[in-house]
Amino acid sequence: MNNNEIFFSKEGLKNLKEEIKHLEREKRKEIQEDISRALEYGDISENAEYNIAQEDQRMNEINIVRLKQKLSRAKVVEEDCCSEGIGIGTTLKLKNLGSGEEIEYIFAPDDQVSFAQNKISLNSPLAQAFLGHQEGEEVVIEVPIGILRYKILKIL
Repeated sequence: MNNNEIFFSKEGLKNLKEEIKHLEREKRKEIQEDISRALEYGDISENAEYNIAQEDQRMNEINIVRLKQKLSRAKVVEEDCCSEGIGIGTTLKLKNLGSGEEIEYIFAPDDQVSFAQNKISLNSPLAQAFLGHQEGEEVVIEVPIGILRYKILKIL
């Protein structure tokens, strides 16, 4: 796995492409209309509308570049692309050996990451620590706050 890759579902990649298209076409046109309208007010040195439109234009162009960079690193993955071991769509049931707490993590494409739903990216350091491990194994993860130890209870 290439660490520069960003994993997307088919739907997530489609949404990314649509967002880029929207920013390049509709949003650019809308901003240009705002700039033209602001220029009609005359002196641009103290023209708040013009300054706001210019800032909107700058931010839109930054967003386009950022999203195109993301698109260039995009890799589409299927939910059950990895039938053996840990991959996209895998749910890990873990036990924190320090606290005794049990937790489940779901490995999701990058466009579907949700900390509230315990969906983490396969590119995340936490997920990387579990790659190659099997049920019943203990995994030690070094984090800034110390060492975490987990036991893999179930791989679903």
